[in-house]
Amino acid sequence: MDAISLVWAGGEHDFALRIGELRGVQEATDRGPEEIYNRLRFGTWKIDEIVQVLRWGLVGGGMKIDDATTVVMRIVDLHPISEFKLTAMSVLAYALLGPMDDAVGEGEGETENLPENGSSPGSTETGPS
Repeated sequence: MDAISLVWAGGEHDFALRIGELRGVQEATDRGPEEIYNRLRFGTWKIDEIVQVLRWGLVGGGMKIDDATTVVMRIVDLHPISEFKLTAMSVLAYALLGPMDDAVGEGEGETENLPENGSSPGSTETGPS
């Protein structure tokens, strides 16, 4: 899976949680990725859950582990920890679910049945009586 590029309090970085990084998060927090995601959603998270998701996400995005630790700890000390909740959730959601589609409700091939002039087919329903 490719990394996701996010702009966060630390700047713009690539994040990815592949199997090795997910195991790193699990070992550091003693919680699975979906459990952490749900804890973030429901406001029952712990600081290290956010810190470890960001740290390991940066490692998965290509940063050396020592550099990732330094970046996260430096940035987290400068901002309220809750500012990092959405970033951590985005990193986890990308790892768990993959990229989100921008075209909500649009399936592939839906334009195949349009008339050749590109217009939409006419409605067969009548208006209210």
